[in-house]
Amino acid sequence: MNNIKDRILLILDILRISFISLVPYYVLYSFVTLLVEVFRNFGFYNSSFTLETSYDIIKFLLGLLPILLNISISYHLGSVYYSINKFLTIILSLIIYFCVEIFTNQVSLSNYIFPQSIILAMIIPLSTTFLILKFVRLLKPYQKRLDNSLSSNISTMIIYIIPFTLVFLILTFVFSFLIINFDIGSNIILFEDGTLLIFFRTIVSSLFWLFGIHGINLFDTIINISVLDNSMFQNLTYKDFFNLFIVLGGSGAGVSLVLAIVFASKDKHTTFIGKISLPFVIFNINEILVFGIPIFMNFYLIIPFILVPIVNFFIAYLFLSYTNIIIFNDVFVPWTTPALLNIYLSTDGNIIAVGLQLFLIILGTFIYIPFIKRYSRTQSSTNSLEKFASKLDITASLDYKKNIRFQEAQSSLIKSHHKINNIIERINQENLMVYYQPKVDVKNKKCNDYEALLRIKGKDRVIRGPDFIIDIEDSGLASIIDMWVCKQVKKDLESWAQKGFYPSVSINMFPYTLEDKDFINEVIDILKGHKISFEIIERRSSLNEKVLENINLLKSNKFKISLDDLGVGFTNFSMLYEIPLDIVKIDRKIIAYTKTKKGLILYENICKLAVELDLEIVLEGIETQEEYDKLVNKDINLVQGWYYSKAICFDEVESYTRNFVSNN
Repeated sequence: MNNIKDRILLILDILRISFISLVPYYVLYSFVTLLVEVFRNFGFYNSSFTLETSYDIIKFLLGLLPILLNISISYHLGSVYYSINKFLTIILSLIIYFCVEIFTNQVSLSNYIFPQSIILAMIIPLSTTFLILKFVRLLKPYQKRLDNSLSSNISTMIIYIIPFTLVFLILTFVFSFLIINFDIGSNIILFEDGTLLIFFRTIVSSLFWLFGIHGINLFDTIINISVLDNSMFQNLTYKDFFNLFIVLGGSGAGVSLVLAIVFASKDKHTTFIGKISLPFVIFNINEILVFGIPIFMNFYLIIPFILVPIVNFFIAYLFLSYTNIIIFNDVFVPWTTPALLNIYLSTDGNIIAVGLQLFLIILGTFIYIPFIKRYSRTQSSTNSLEKFASKLDITASLDYKKNIRFQEAQSSLIKSHHKINNIIERINQENLMVYYQPKVDVKNKKCNDYEALLRIKGKDRVIRGPDFIIDIEDSGLASIIDMWVCKQVKKDLESWAQKGFYPSVSINMFPYTLEDKDFINEVIDILKGHKISFEIIERRSSLNEKVLENINLLKSNKFKISLDDLGVGFTNFSMLYEIPLDIVKIDRKIIAYTKTKKGLILYENICKLAVELDLEIVLEGIETQEEYDKLVNKDINLVQGWYYSKAICFDEVESYTRNFVSNN
């Protein structure tokens, strides 16, 4: 059940990211539409630069949406399932999409330019990737054989021939059959009542944004909206009513949302997004606002995001139904025309009409304000983070990290902001420290290796291990901790160097840090020239191209790479092959297994495997003489655990090394 839930969440996340990736396209399309109308109103068109050509460009840009969405989804799926060929998956998904559309619409190829179904554009790459993944996994053993005889590129192409053909035939037939027989992928719901359709469109299209999906585009694909071109009132179509009175500034009545942010937000990020999106919202382009705050998975703002357009609908509909004060003309006003100006042009300057629209904007602002205030309070961790950054001397890193991880961490931050805020406050009030646990060279009977471990000193002056690391990692800010540890280790190494003491230190590194090349470059600048190894913490993030690239970057700068917790958690033996490791650490859990014969066999074979792979072995978690005598063999290089020592403070490290040598 959890596996199904994880897959659904993964698909939703991929769809969200895919739509976000198209934000520049949405803005470009909206800008070109606006530009065409500006040129039309100022008479810039002539015999060589015609209005008809400009409208064709608009149609061309709009027609690209399903294709771009198909490519975007295929690309991001390929980024997640890195075992499949991303390029071939995109090509196959596009071929299937075009063929299904051509076959089912029975169009002449000479007249055919674009497929139109956004639903198919979303479903086909998901289905294509899933089937390709299954076939490639089945054929993996054969590819390994081919790799021994051919280059990897050629063997990949050969392996993909059968899946490529089979997936094409299967999906083209299945989707074509479904569309022809069940009308899947087209406008499947028909409304005869335009007023009901407008109301339904207002709610559903706004709700889609909760999942990060462009609401209006998706709604108009599922629902037949041809009735919206009919007249709702004299000289006013249902579509014009929607643009003039419901979505003032884009979905969610963006103008009201921006004004509420300006007047009520105390959160710097939200205020910043509100300001930079204002020029776009004025022209009813609100993708930057919606994706920047964001609205998706934001249960604080989705309520007013849906409520304000509904209120606009009822007030405007009742006012126009029961009064004859506002008379509309038949002048075409494009949807990109700013609020107030669009109603002014549509009514020949009727002041009451302008006043009605202004009233809706102000009322929407007041509805948004309490929600914005509450949302700002949930984001109060921003101020705490700034104090946190200042305390740890990592302000620049924090600012960068908040930007780069904001979209990924936002959902977690919204859900657990109180916990994160409390943790940050704790760190600000208490003291972070780096302790060092000895790693003893059992072959040469010396100790010059240490692992840097994070510790926190409470108000009671008791030193404890941090119990908040998982939550910090979930918030997307674990790299901040990594950076602070690296800087602190550098200070300690420089202090020891002044005394002629040069220990080797290993530092734990989170997956998020390893994915971020800018952070890795900063880490290299900080620690280059010191005897450092980095221990890879593999918890929830799988190995990917970015991680491998950055690990190789560390290796090229003379740092050693150690795999932590070998044999437990998310680690697997393929990592021993894929990662250019120098060291493996056998986890305490494996030591516990050695109480049985089966566990001891497992342990001994892990040691043999590491030796044959030319890897140093650190035996972690040795606590008793019995464990030491039983497990420390000729293959073990270093032993770490309470048998020798707990983690010790900076002041004790040098004396521990010197005393250990003299005692031995």
